Amino acid sequence: MAKRAGEKRITIVPAIHGKLTYDGKISEPDVAWIIERWLDRHPDVKNRPSRIRAVRGQWTTADGLKTEVVTVTIVAGDDIAEYDPEEDADLYEYWKAEARYWEAG
Repeated sequence: MAKRAGEKRITIVPAIHGKLTYDGKISEPDVAWIIERWLDRHPDVKNRPSRIRAVRGQWTTADGLKTEVVTVTIVAGDDIAEYDPEEDADLYEYWKAEARYWEAG
């Protein structure tokens, strides 16, 4: 779906990325699962899942893991205007981007 001019988007999942586990395995976030659980918690916007967009980009973590950084947004509306992604941080807390990701801006 093409972005409409001036279309305001609200972040529902801030930057998340894969992590190395204590035993050296890769743990990547299941973005589809996170969005599904998020929609379960926000039935007022469940009727417009096509307005949700996941944007991906490549990144390397401090421990050398090459991973994707994913941010999820939705088209703004009165039903979600005051939303704060931290309300649902338990869905993605483990995968939140490292501080240096934000510093690299």
